[in-house]
Formats: sequence, structure tokens, C-alpha cells
Amino acid sequence: MPLTRGTLFPPQLIPDMINLVQGHSSLAKMTRQTPIAFNGNREFTFSLDTEVDVVAENAAKGHGGATIAPITIVPIKIEYGARVSDEFMYSAEEERIQLLKNFKDGFARKVARGLDLMAFHGVNPRTGIASQVIGANNFDAAVQNTVVYNALNPEDNLESAITTIQAAGGDVSGMIFSHIFTSAMKNMTSAVGGPRLYPELKLGANPGNLNGMPLDINSTVSDMNAVDRAIVGDFANSFKWGYSKEIPLEVIEYGDPDNTQSDLKGHNQVYLRAEIYLGWGILVPTRFVRIVAEAPAAPLAVVLKKGSALNTTATDSVTPALTANNAYVYKINGEIPRVNTVLVDGVDGWADYTAGADIVAAEDNVIALAEVNADDKVVKGGTVTVKAADLKLA
Repeated sequence: MPLTRGTLFPPQLIPDMINLVQGHSSLAKMTRQTPIAFNGNREFTFSLDTEVDVVAENAAKGHGGATIAPITIVPIKIEYGARVSDEFMYSAEEERIQLLKNFKDGFARKVARGLDLMAFHGVNPRTGIASQVIGANNFDAAVQNTVVYNALNPEDNLESAITTIQAAGGDVSGMIFSHIFTSAMKNMTSAVGGPRLYPELKLGANPGNLNGMPLDINSTVSDMNAVDRAIVGDFANSFKWGYSKEIPLEVIEYGDPDNTQSDLKGHNQVYLRAEIYLGWGILVPTRFVRIVAEAPAAPLAVVLKKGSALNTTATDSVTPALTANNAYVYKINGEIPRVNTVLVDGVDGWADYTAGADIVAAEDNVIALAEVNADDKVVKGGTVTVKAADLKLA
């Protein structure tokens, strides 16, 4: 089997590679693969607006109505390459096949992880940065239904998610947990000191289902998006993925194909490059719920100055500046809650504040200053320790 540039994987290796992708991707486990045309598939979701109608003999039939929403699944190209010694080119056929199998195994696992990261978070897996090619075709952008993660009662999070999906007319066909969410579920007990409610999650197990519901546990849920904890939804009917079947493997003998400023011939190397065209689509985003931890508030840098009255301090500057229609609240010896936490004047020690106004304080007090929006929800926050130089003492 001579290998030259542009050679394809041997046909018998392709199904095995796709099986590996399905075995290590949560999305591939939860859904059936669909063939994707190179130019894309146009999928249609039909929503019948009313119930079926009973029609009497010779009576007129009424209008039921249907809503049709099209979505186009376009495959995108992903690639992986690696340098190997050019002795590969002179090896026996069996040894070349074995090296290709090893490369195929590694590539398949990277594709599997990449499918999840791209479809969950819309990132380029290599850089972790949002991909313009993917755009909004990802769960983080498309799925607006969220439940705030409760580490003490994650089961309640699941019930809320399921209720939301059912209210939208969907069914729940699967759940995908991050390791953080799995750990919280594993630690749940029926009472303080009582037996665990989900012992099947102990010792890093991935049981495949929970109370009969399909389940997969994967770090890709929270990798590259630190607030995601779990995704619940109708994966079987409302998500599709697939690949274009030709999976080329190039064996490149010349040049600098990975742009490392290192010539292949000059280092007795060849370069193996594999590419695959993957496509996916979230057909009905309302039939999914993301369980998310509230993100930290955006930081505020606070600088103090002496106040105008005895034993007071005041803000000299707050960076960035206050957003229009927002306001400040402060608390002595407080901490900044996570974003979207409601802070109200007179509740739990928080008080309204106008920049530059006096604050009665003492040396070593910690002042927590939060910016809240029109709904009294935290958007930014910062803390500063009062020093003697910041106080009017005489």
C-alpha cells in the first residue's frame, strides 16, 4: 500500500474511526448520526398548532395549522496534523497500517472532544476562542433556557430543567453532566449522614443512565465555559449531527505544512494530516436547558479618599465608570455576590451609595461596592480595605 500525498484512509478504517467518535462524544452518544451533504442539509421542524379534529359525516373539515422552521446544517472542516520520522515511508506495509491505526485512534478522540466543544460552546477547540465559522450554532448561544446551579440540591435543578422543557412541548431524552455537577449529585443524601441517593455515580463511574434516563458525564460540558454545569433536553429529536464521508489523510513529504519554520526534509520527517467535515444543528433550542453557575461580577477598581466628616471615607474613583441607569450599593465588611444577585437598600447590610459620598468606617474595614442594574441585580463589584490615610480622623 504505497502512501503518497493525498492518500485517503483505507476504507476499512473509516467506519471504525466514526465508531470511536461516537464512543467518546456526549452528543454523539445521545443522538444518531445523520449523513451530511458536503453543501449542507436543510432540515425542517414541523409544529402542528392544534389538536386533531373530530369530523361528523358530511361535515366540513377545519384548519389545524402548522409552523415550519427550516435550519441548514453546513459541515465545517476540522483538521489535525503530526510530524513523524520519514522512516515511516520505508516501513513494511503492516507497520505503516499500524501507525495509521494509532493516528486514526488519536484523531478520532480529538474529533469526538472537538464536536462537543464546538457544539456546546462555539469555540475553536485548539484555541478555546469563539469561532466565527461556528457563530451562534452552539448551545451556549442558542439555548436561552437556563437554571441556576445549586450545589446543595442539583436534583432540584434537574427537575426545574425537565419542567421547563415539558412546558415547551418537548420530551427529555438525555442528560449530560459536567464532573462538577456529577460530584454534587453523588454527594446528595436522603438525610444528614444518611445513605447516598445516587451511589452509582461514586468513584468516577459513568453509568450511562440515571433513574432510567440516558446520561453521559463529560468534562466538555464545562471546559472552555466555566459556568456550564449540565445540559438537559430532547437530544434524540431536536439535535442532529453528521459528517461528510470522505476523510482524507495527507502524507506530506516537503515544506513546512504546520508553519513551525522547520523544513520536513531538513529534519528527516513527514507530516500526517487528517481532515473531517462535521456538521450539526440544534433544531429546537427551547427543548434544551443549560444548568449554569452564575458568573462572577465584573470587577470594579475602587480608590478611597478622606471623607468630609469625622471618621468617614469616600470613593475617590471607581473604574470602570457607572453605566447609565445603574446605581451603587455598598456594605461594610461585605463580599461581592455573583452576577444577577439582587441587592436592595436596607437588606443584609447593603445600602444605596452615591459616588464620592461619605461612608462611616474604621481602619481595616473592607468596603464592598457593587453596581446594580434597574432590577437591583449585580453586574459589577469590587472591594477595598480602608487605611488610616483614607479616613478623616480629626
